[in-house]
Amino acid sequence: MIKINYKIQFCLFAICLFFIGIGIYETSNEGLKTGKDLFWQISAFVPFIMGAIIFGNNIYTHRIHKFKN
Repeated sequence: MIKINYKIQFCLFAICLFFIGIGIYETSNEGLKTGKDLFWQISAFVPFIMGAIIFGNNIYTHRIHKFKN
């Protein structure tokens, strides 16, 4: 695993949450589509969701590791 500074991970986490918010806002304005259009509508912000999960997990485990030591 690549070790990234804690502050950089937090900034990347915040950026991911920002883009997830934009995606949800645009989806709520347009409404959910059907079929292939729904796939393309949701797939635009799926990488940011995955990134937020990864960075959030890294930040959480870093905090737990510091707490135990």
